[in-house]
Amino acid sequence: MPRFSLIVATIGRTTELRCLLDSLARQEFRDYEVILVDQNDDDRVQDVLDDFVDRMPLMRTSSAKGASRARNAGVALASGEIIAFPDDDCWYPCGLLRNLDQWFRDNPMYSILAVGAVDEAGISSGNRWVQNSCDLHPINIFRTTFCSSLFLRRDALGNASFDEGIGPGSSTMFGCGDETDFVLNIMTSGFRGRFDRAWQIGHPRRDMLSQGVSSGRAVTYGSGMGRVLRKHSMFVLWIGLLTYDLLRGLIVVSRGRLAAASLCFAHARGLVRGFVADLDGQDVLGREAAAHLSE
Repeated sequence: MPRFSLIVATIGRTTELRCLLDSLARQEFRDYEVILVDQNDDDRVQDVLDDFVDRMPLMRTSSAKGASRARNAGVALASGEIIAFPDDDCWYPCGLLRNLDQWFRDNPMYSILAVGAVDEAGISSGNRWVQNSCDLHPINIFRTTFCSSLFLRRDALGNASFDEGIGPGSSTMFGCGDETDFVLNIMTSGFRGRFDRAWQIGHPRRDMLSQGVSSGRAVTYGSGMGRVLRKHSMFVLWIGLLTYDLLRGLIVVSRGRLAAASLCFAHARGLVRGFVADLDGQDVLGREAAAHLSE
């Protein structure tokens, strides 16, 4: 039984995947296995793995498209004491696994650890990591976790799984939030989580207001979070996030950043859409109104 099982759901980004595997091969702590779940069944991925197969325990499997589906497939194969979900475009700084191994030994009261992230320049990336270290709870979990940052003890998993109707590559409009839903499900079973900026992974910068995010993607992001908030009956938090998006949009408009403002409003539109929709992506309110008219 290895100490860590690292489940990598890949969509075939071979250059980024090579960078991740190289960072793992450089870890001082070597008690881990890598389970790569290929959503595209790309032959080029195997070429990358062939270069690392002698440097670490590697297993490759495949799944249908959808990050949540791929992560569930990886969990089913994992045998490690601590489970992690590095994205295929992130990287682990040297010494990370050794430090996290010691952290879990020193903190037996915690079953979930969410770490921070730095970009290529070593700058903390994304507003999800701006706050100080703290215990995870529903109020801050939406700002502190994303899947690459998660490490959790196997005994906390129980029957928890990633919702395959939410997240990147799912067949619904809910394009994110599967990791948040996953952690909330575990925490409602009584397991404690911690966010600690002392430990950080490498991850490309993805600012919600950057030109690299399209309006459609902003709607998708908001829809995923809206769905998770509705699923866990967090109406007050949904109102808070919606208000935050609208106020931020107005502030950005006042500064003349119209493109960035459109992303704020697109994300707010997604929050509304996700909160009033079922997992099949259909508008609940619209369907109920149509049923009422038909009567």
